[in-house]
Amino acid sequence: MHLSKAFAIGDRSLEIYLPSSDYIQQAYQHNKNAAYWAQVWPAAIGLCLFLQQHPQYITSKQVLELAAGLGLPGLYAATLAQHVVISDKEALAAAYVKKSAAHLQLENVTAIALDWQDAVTLPLPDVVLLSDVNYEPAVFAELKKVIDHFLQHKVAVIISTPQRLVAKPFITTLLPHATLQWSTIVTFNNTETDVSVFVLGER
Repeated sequence: MHLSKAFAIGDRSLEIYLPSSDYIQQAYQHNKNAAYWAQVWPAAIGLCLFLQQHPQYITSKQVLELAAGLGLPGLYAATLAQHVVISDKEALAAAYVKKSAAHLQLENVTAIALDWQDAVTLPLPDVVLLSDVNYEPAVFAELKKVIDHFLQHKVAVIISTPQRLVAKPFITTLLPHATLQWSTIVTFNNTETDVSVFVLGER
């Protein structure tokens, strides 16, 4: 049903749990789009690399990761942060994050099932992490509202995204809030992906 995979982030290796492809094909045979959470995407690795090079954004902080899927960035953040809440609308994703956190002996991780649209109901963190969430234009307006909520409350938002055309209009709306832009090339599964990271609202 599940397997483990190690990801190298700088000099640190994070071994996390993820569902097998056979299990996902069976569980989501009628809606494969619902299974996006079940794999690690290049933008998540890119966000981890950014945090590894810019630890000041998460060290001793209260961190919230939204639409986290398997939660690799949140789990990496937990190695430095005071506490991390890792959330995804899929309860099964939260279950895998809990399993990974226990395996990594990260006692400062809380994994919850939460739709990112409901994030405004949570206690305010110091920083919000978002990775590869801007792939569906139909939700861009609602996503912007959630980001604006945190920015208005002086919460830093760090968003990573692959450089895809459909995302450009959305990213453009965020640029006035950007205090840092960073990019890298992530090599994953023998494929190179350009990943950009934007820090919003942190001075």
